[in-house]
Amino acid sequence: MELLFRFLHCVMCFNWILPDPLVARCIYSGKCYMIPLNQCMSFSDLYEDVFRTFQFLPSDVIELQYSVPGCEACFLRSERDFQMLFCGARIHNLECVDISVLKIGGSCSNTYSVDSRSEVVDEDDYLGEAFRIEVHKSYLSDEWSSYIHHVGEKFHGAAELREKLRKYAIAVGFEFVFLRNDLDRIHAICSNVGTEGCDWHLRAHSSANGCLYITELNNIHTCKGVVRTQKHKLLGSKVVKTCIAADVSYNLTLKPREIMSKFKSTYGFDISYKVALKAKQSAKEAIYGSDADSFSKLSWYKEAVLESNPGSSFVLEVDPSTNRFHRLFVAYGGCIEGFQFCLPVLYVDGTFGKSIYKGQILAATGRNGNQGFYPLAICICDSETETNWTFFFNHLKSLLEPQGRVITFISDRGTGLLSAFDKVFAGHPHLFCYKHLVANLAGKYRGKGNSVMIEEVKKKFFKVAYSSTEKEYRFNLRLLRQEGGAEIIDPFLAEIPVEHWCRAFYTGGRYGIMANGIAESFNSWISLERLMPVYCMLDQTRIKQMEQIGKRRDEAQRWTTELTPKMEERLKVQMEKSRRFSVHYSSPGVYEVRSEWSYVVNISEHSCSCVKWQINCFPCPHGLAAIQAASENVYDYIDKYFRVDMFKKSYSSPIRPITNVDMSSSESGTDFMLPPLAKRPPGRPRVKRFKSIGETEKKLIRCGRCGKMGTHNKKSCTEPLVQ
Repeated sequence: MELLFRFLHCVMCFNWILPDPLVARCIYSGKCYMIPLNQCMSFSDLYEDVFRTFQFLPSDVIELQYSVPGCEACFLRSERDFQMLFCGARIHNLECVDISVLKIGGSCSNTYSVDSRSEVVDEDDYLGEAFRIEVHKSYLSDEWSSYIHHVGEKFHGAAELREKLRKYAIAVGFEFVFLRNDLDRIHAICSNVGTEGCDWHLRAHSSANGCLYITELNNIHTCKGVVRTQKHKLLGSKVVKTCIAADVSYNLTLKPREIMSKFKSTYGFDISYKVALKAKQSAKEAIYGSDADSFSKLSWYKEAVLESNPGSSFVLEVDPSTNRFHRLFVAYGGCIEGFQFCLPVLYVDGTFGKSIYKGQILAATGRNGNQGFYPLAICICDSETETNWTFFFNHLKSLLEPQGRVITFISDRGTGLLSAFDKVFAGHPHLFCYKHLVANLAGKYRGKGNSVMIEEVKKKFFKVAYSSTEKEYRFNLRLLRQEGGAEIIDPFLAEIPVEHWCRAFYTGGRYGIMANGIAESFNSWISLERLMPVYCMLDQTRIKQMEQIGKRRDEAQRWTTELTPKMEERLKVQMEKSRRFSVHYSSPGVYEVRSEWSYVVNISEHSCSCVKWQINCFPCPHGLAAIQAASENVYDYIDKYFRVDMFKKSYSSPIRPITNVDMSSSESGTDFMLPPLAKRPPGRPRVKRFKSIGETEKKLIRCGRCGKMGTHNKKSCTEPLVQ
């Protein structure tokens, strides 16, 4: 009443300031009240009146915002803002202004008492820390309650209005239903209109500019139970998707449980696992597009790659009868040109895709002079079959033959790979990954031996594979047969030619390679891209390769050594080891190097009786000692692929960027291609492959019953006890 009398007095005395009275409609949590305003009032008068009317607690902090045409949220924090409110009302000829009240801090449910002097006392001031109510935390959802506040509010399309209306209802704590939900007209009412006769409703219509404006709004609820809760019926995947889209774009491996936890701490609401999973899938599709539609972009992408990157190879096969995607092969011109300056080795391996259409990704990965991986070519197909491997090897061969080098291949003997390799690359060196071999061997002991015995078999197989001479091979093989049993070892090794896995029997330069680790590194490198639709996977992989080439090229320009950094460091270590040897001259280029043992070194043939120089294609300590005794330059005896100049050449040809601004207007951009037929397997989709028994490292524990080391405990122990 005091404010009303002051307002009437000012209107009579200063009617020239504002000819017509201005009314403010203050809105908080679905409730509102009207108050007259004039320029004789102060901001503090308005603030105190709002604070008292909505019965905020003394520790609460509120913020006022008002809206005028062209500005949906104007701050009302000071006397200057208060005067600007009148200026805006005068400019737009407004008689009523909506003021939104936001609670931004303070206690939310503390218990207060009033003493005889009517002083408000906070009980938390006298309680222990464990009994105090935590200070109110601000959430990103706090602003949702201000999304719907006045007639004339503008929205860029029906989708934006629906989204903000849902968030507003969640924040305020009520439910609504659509009586009309079209692109140009929306009519929503409170869901309690039938039971409690609630008058809340909203109408919005579209205009010529395509935007929707609120034409009618009753933002006051007359029903009961309008309160914000931690769970809400409208809080589905559509709302959650808009909140987590940025997180999903940065981290595709985000788990539903992580989304649930982060949404709770950031927005203050509980969501179910199903909602989190569906929201992630919807956000992924909104960012990267549909998995099915992605295949239709491959024709355009092929043309774009071949046009922007001359020398590239891009083969796209489509089933002509059904117009469904079959398989593709791609290698970029910059990678093809640079590979001839990398080590003459190629790691070939297959890994599975993680999109809804699954499939296999076959890859050929090289190795640069600094021991890093060098992606050369990939193939996308339905499975690892002999036909698909033959397709991959045929196109790979067309890239390698013009370079005129003998390439050593390393693989894990995958399904269909061996027979396809023998057809296409007959006569080329082919090494088998010893880690996969030992995993296959360990699988032969399933149910036939304990974990301790299997670990011993694996260790002895490693020694057999690393044998440098035939005598050492036979000695280690005898120990392996004694430990693992000849009835299992002999049939297993009979299926594998010894020259493909044992160092002693391979005559070519293998650069010390024993495992397919580079291929596994590449598979891990594209683990996120494997989750994407096929077009995005190819494009994002190309971008990673393009950036990798550019960064390594710039990095190499700063190197001042003759060898790459890792090989220069390796040379220093080997040179330090060579100091302990005494060298004795025999004939030109031939020396005897002695310490505890004696070795024959021929520096002219780059060989040593320890065989490490031949195997690693890098001088061993004995060889370095002989080279220094001959007063020769050690760099002249190191393989050329380890030099910095060769490394620079391997990254001198860049992958050119691709623009997609003309995709929609291109003829190939409108081509329609069906995705491959792929039946979804039963159960939850897997994103990690099953590991074989030999790959799984089990921790050994000591049993409390029998006292033996193994993987069993006292409860599961079946060992006989000897008294």
